[in-house]
Amino acid sequence: MVAVANPSNRPKPIGSPGMATACPVTVIHGANDLILTNIVGCSVATIFIWTREALNAPRWCVPFINGERVGRHHRVLPGDTVEFIYPWGFKGSGDLLSPADLMDWRGLTAEQYEQLLRQGLPSVREKGREVRHQRESVKEWFSVVPPGAPKWITGNEIEDTLRVWQRYYRQLLTADDALEILINVHNLLDVMYPKVGEGKEAIQ
Repeated sequence: MVAVANPSNRPKPIGSPGMATACPVTVIHGANDLILTNIVGCSVATIFIWTREALNAPRWCVPFINGERVGRHHRVLPGDTVEFIYPWGFKGSGDLLSPADLMDWRGLTAEQYEQLLRQGLPSVREKGREVRHQRESVKEWFSVVPPGAPKWITGNEIEDTLRVWQRYYRQLLTADDALEILINVHNLLDVMYPKVGEGKEAIQ
């Protein structure tokens, strides 16, 4: 957790400086959080601009205050908790996974899971409950095809490869690692199945 004082180039917020210092505002995205002083009365849009880089937050986050959805111009009060959540195309609250369920599904250690949270893993934080993860949003998040990948490699294959192979690696695998695995296996199968296209068909 990082405490950040009010930089001199920020506008003076509305409200009493003494009250703001006594009741700082907590700002959260995923597993990252900040404690900000002297920002009482600032809008969540302004706070997002100040904290986005430090929180590693995607651009189109949705603001919540104390667990309730608010507009971008909502102004914070002393002691508020502001959370910025990136929706990632959530299709509803169904099929929400606990951290333990997600780690089991993706073959992750607790340390790897914490790394993913810091990178912005899609999550839902319901008031009074632990973080949850919507399965389809997580699949979408992992389904990124690196630039320059062969046309036969799709997002689904990248996601499947990360899910299957992660449990065998101590380091956290990336989309580039998945691409390398797919190409290496493809090349091996091309040797085993020399007819044109058989290697690709085998890997699929």
